[in-house]
Amino acid sequence: MSLDQRTIALTQISAAVACNALATLRVAVTEALALGLAAQEIEEVINLAKEIQQQPISHVSHLTNQLLRESKKHPHEHSDQCGCGCGN
Repeated sequence: MSLDQRTIALTQISAAVACNALATLRVAVTEALALGLAAQEIEEVINLAKEIQQQPISHVSHLTNQLLRESKKHPHEHSDQCGCGCGN
């Protein structure tokens, strides 16, 4: 799978905001502007990332624990009929 430069730039901006990595954010925004992305689009991505960052981390922790616990509880041979959704 390959991503275009625009998608990479926006992902880097989002990740920098999520991590509160200001130096990385500066570089990512500078590169995005050099690629021709509009300031409005960059601001929208930053605002979305900040909004997501405001969500309680406990929800992420709970879901992660649940998903990892489920995968340990239900080991099985994958087949076309197993219904686990893995695609095997």
